[in-house]
Formats: sequence, C-alpha cells, structure tokens
Amino acid sequence: MTGTILVGHDGRRGLIHHLAVATDRRRSGLGRRLVAAGLAALRAQGIDKCHLMVFANNAEGAAFWTGIGATRRSELDLYSLATAPR
Repeated sequence: MTGTILVGHDGRRGLIHHLAVATDRRRSGLGRRLVAAGLAALRAQGIDKCHLMVFANNAEGAAFWTGIGATRRSELDLYSLATAPR
C-alpha cells in the first residue's frame, strides 16, 4: 500500500475515517493530495465542513493535520458504544 483515505458524510458533515500513507512515502505530499481529493468530493456533494479524529498521543498525526490547516476542537468529547448489548 502506498496511501489511502476513507471519507464519508451524513448529508450535513463530512468525516475522514482513515488516512494512511506508507512510512517511506510520507512527506512526499501524498497525504495532502489524498485529503484534497476527499475534501473536493465532499464539496461536490454540497458538504462544507469535515471532521476527523486523532489519538491524543499521536503527535505525528496532530502535526500533519495542523500543518494542513485543520483546527483542533477542544470543546468536543468523544464517546464510544459497543455494538453488542451489555
């Protein structure tokens, strides 16, 4: 694999579910191009904002996203649910 992105939306907001670039291809602009293509596809469907999640301890990921202009949202909390009943 060289790189991949998974982007979707709920009709109102986009979400970048995954972005991965092979270690030896990082810093080549591939990640930026994948994000640009994903955002363009969302824009073509009338979606004007896109969210994404980064693990708090992922400094490299945080640096990438802020480096391309993403804004960290400190006022949001993330919750998770198991799909099986408890």
